[in-house]
Amino acid sequence: MKSLIDPSVLEPKITRKSDTVWIVELEEDPDTGDIVMPLPAEALEANGWKIGDELTWGIDEKTREVTLTKKAP
Repeated sequence: MKSLIDPSVLEPKITRKSDTVWIVELEEDPDTGDIVMPLPAEALEANGWKIGDELTWGIDEKTREVTLTKKAP
């Protein structure tokens, strides 16, 4: 699914915790109301992801942290 959101309208709040861990604040697209998880370019690079990759996510039941991984082909 392609995003219809123009990233220039978002102001991401991102904190880098380590080389491969970031804390990002979810945002709402002002035009569509969609919830967006902004990913910094450094996160893509550190994890070997690129624009267009499909990611899967999981939630740690104890910490409620979300983990993203690249979907296997």
